[in-house]
Order: sequence, then C-alpha cells, then structure tokens
Amino acid sequence: MAIIGMDIHRAFAEVVALEGKSRRRLGRIVMRCDRLAAFAAGLTKDDIVVVEATGDATAVAEVVLSENPIRLGSRIVG
Repeated sequence: MAIIGMDIHRAFAEVVALEGKSRRRLGRIVMRCDRLAAFAAGLTKDDIVVVEATGDATAVAEVVLSENPIRLGSRIVG
C-alpha cells in the first residue's frame, strides 16, 4: 500500500508516494485524461490517493476513479 499525494495545478500534477517510511517523488503528470488514466492504471486497490487542489480536483478524481477504483481520500480545508 502506498499513499499517493497529488498537488494539482492547471497544466500538471506534482506527485509523490509514501510507502512505509520511504518517500519518493513520482514527478509531474500532464493534466490530460490519457496521462491521468495511465497513472491510475498503475495504482493498486490498496493505494490511497490524496489530492491537494482547487477547481480541478473533481475532474482528476473522476478520471482516476474511472480507470482504477481505488480509495480516494478527500478533505476540504477552508
């Protein structure tokens, strides 16, 4: 199981993974449906994706979940 963090911007998402005590930078994903779907296809059912974003978060969640029904954590911070 990995916890995947996504910091979403207009043109890309910066992605990191935490597995146990190990952190690794997964890099940038271009904000296109095909690129997000390819990223999501590599996730496991045990992975948790945490998204930090503003307006694009819903669109990203829809693409990721349509490709791979993983657990997607959300928390709205005012």
